[in-house]
Amino acid sequence: MNIPTPRHGRTSRAALTTVGLAAVLALATGCGGSTTTGTGGNPSGTPAASTGQSAGAVLPVTGNPITNTSTTQTLTIASVLVENNEDPSGKAVDDHLEIAVTNTGTTELSGFEVYYTITDPKTSDTESYYSQLPADFVIEGGDNRVIHFDNTGATDHFPVNQYSFYYTDPNALDLTVEVSATDSAPQTATVTKDAGGAEEAD
Repeated sequence: MNIPTPRHGRTSRAALTTVGLAAVLALATGCGGSTTTGTGGNPSGTPAASTGQSAGAVLPVTGNPITNTSTTQTLTIASVLVENNEDPSGKAVDDHLEIAVTNTGTTELSGFEVYYTITDPKTSDTESYYSQLPADFVIEGGDNRVIHFDNTGATDHFPVNQYSFYYTDPNALDLTVEVSATDSAPQTATVTKDAGGAEEAD
């Protein structure tokens, strides 16, 4: 599923907030269409299948549900992209949150969770999202995998709130990402998204 083309012009924050809240409420009450798989902002929900299925709305969370206290350093975040994304062949695709993770250890990593916060430094507004990845999202020792949040429903692509700041806020944004896996210390990374809103692939 393609994410709707965001507005590129500057619109008042009040208008963006009104539209975003109305759309999110419509999704939360079962109106306005469906989204693809995932727990998204509902940590108590059923984890998504990594191949994508139908599920409820992805809503912001008020706190970080990750409680992993491991100190073993086998999970690493290799890179985080929020724009200028490409598919494996190098073809440009729609901008989205893309997290490449690597298992530097010798045993399989599983039990993945992702928590990310979007901050507008200009207004100090923030919103956060949490996703518990499905049990079949595992990384063998020495291997890597890429986590996508973009609503396409493809393998390793997970649901996103299409009305989040990422898609509606025209200002530059800071995204802080935390990734956790069982028996490995959580890792964090921060990336900046340029002003102008998300753009679709050429």
